[in-house]
Amino acid sequence: MDKTGELNILENLERKIGTLGSSSCLMSLNMMSLSMTIDICRTARYFELLLDQWQECLPLGHARDVNFSSWGGKIWDMMKEVHRVYGLHRVVLNLYEYEAESYVNFKEEQQQVGVYEATIRPAQLVAADHIPVILICSLRELAEVLMEISEFLNSPTEEQIAASFQKWSENYKKHYQRSCANRYKRWKIQYSTRTLKKHLQERMAKETEEFKTLFVNDDEFEQVFDVEQRTIDFDGLSRFLFTHTERFGVSFIDARPMFSKELLQLFNFIELWRLIQTDMQSTKKRAEQTAVIKDEIEEKVMETVKKVEQLVVQEWSKHTNVLWKKIYRTFKAEISKAGPHEKFKEYSKKTVYCIIGHLKSKGVYNKTATNVEVTKLLEGCNNGMRKYINNGLGELDLALQKRLKDFFSEEMKQIA
Repeated sequence: MDKTGELNILENLERKIGTLGSSSCLMSLNMMSLSMTIDICRTARYFELLLDQWQECLPLGHARDVNFSSWGGKIWDMMKEVHRVYGLHRVVLNLYEYEAESYVNFKEEQQQVGVYEATIRPAQLVAADHIPVILICSLRELAEVLMEISEFLNSPTEEQIAASFQKWSENYKKHYQRSCANRYKRWKIQYSTRTLKKHLQERMAKETEEFKTLFVNDDEFEQVFDVEQRTIDFDGLSRFLFTHTERFGVSFIDARPMFSKELLQLFNFIELWRLIQTDMQSTKKRAEQTAVIKDEIEEKVMETVKKVEQLVVQEWSKHTNVLWKKIYRTFKAEISKAGPHEKFKEYSKKTVYCIIGHLKSKGVYNKTATNVEVTKLLEGCNNGMRKYINNGLGELDLALQKRLKDFFSEEMKQIA
């Protein structure tokens, strides 16, 4: 695996410090030390800017191979090497020198020089005896910056994790979501509405298994995916992502946005899961809409009562159809099931005929029509079913009689 730029910078500093002992004289040593100080000052500034950037949004793989805590210790070793080398030239250094005035002035001067400028003016302003001091001070400042980064990366807050996950998600949507959605659409278009649900379920299972390969065991996987509910645990996923950054390659969301293969796989899974769930719900809704089963018993009851529609009096002619639908739906349990002694088993003709008889007595149907005529219209002939027209609700059990009477009393008030 290639080293990150951050590790190369630090290792280059370490190698340069290691060459200080090869200086032939104090003048040569001072020249090398000045060069080192410039590099160290600029490196410290670079890492300060990185820390500012990371405090806004936690990094994913950026400087993944730098152990900032151990590099703080290595900087201390470099300081001791500077102390040893200058000691060879009879220069005594204080390893605990910090923010010396000569260092502050030098740092301000060299920071005004652009990256591509070749001037050596800041170096010309430094007195020779200040050079080892500013080198020690620059190393101490770099060590503090690296330690600050180490402390920050090792203790992210819940708020930082949530905000950072949101920013990485937004960057994915901006640069990668469309490609993922287009690939999904090309895959989906090959299946008809009838077969789509089956293939969506298969695709969901396949994508879940591939996503699972990002985790070393079931325990890790269950931190980010609720297996029982079959849903992504976004809180768990974001926490896992920023506490296992070494698993997800090197990614950037600055001026050159770039997602690693592993990070792209993670966000593609989230997007595919969203797309598939949306289509699954749409398929379910379409299925529910097209699979609305008509109530066959209701249709048969409505066909029966239409046989006596010609007997409805004028003032009720616009209301009986709606009234019978309300009757059926309110007393569906009693109407849809024939009693044990009824010969006709498709529904309870007895209950329907009793209601017709009651409505006739209340003037909904023409009272001048005889019950024999009503029975003939309903049955095609005069038979024993006439008694239900004659007796109306009196043929039904008392509890049902009361419910029906209360129902009709209220309905007729409203219609009146």
